[in-house]
Amino acid sequence: MRSSAYVVETNCPQIITLPRPGTIGRVFAYSREVSHEWRRRMTLKDFRKGRVRPEDVCDADFLLRAAADHHGTVTPRACPICSEPMREVSWIYGDNLGRRSGTARSEEEIDRIVSEVGPVTVHVVEVCGHCRWNHLLKEVTAVPVV
Repeated sequence: MRSSAYVVETNCPQIITLPRPGTIGRVFAYSREVSHEWRRRMTLKDFRKGRVRPEDVCDADFLLRAAADHHGTVTPRACPICSEPMREVSWIYGDNLGRRSGTARSEEEIDRIVSEVGPVTVHVVEVCGHCRWNHLLKEVTAVPVV
């Protein structure tokens, strides 16, 4: 997972995630989004101009790729390096999480955890299982909605 000092804070409304039909679950919302799309575009621009080597951008380790396969969801975006399908995976962080901080989780797991411990920070990372491209897309806070 690559991080960046260059972030753009957005003033988007909260995104409400509803439980799947037929399930009982607490509703949570994502708020305080910090987008890393600008940094992603700059990284890709540098890659295309030859200023960044392929091994510097295609460096997803085994754990990140396994987390994307197990917890991630397929995205409509193709990999910007090899054009293969990509997955997005969410990693959770917070002092209130204990040992669960720094782990990959599905939306359903995030829903249960937020209802149990309250707000958590979620990092959404895109990962290509083929060429190992990965980039942090955004940071959001998952909060319970009453």
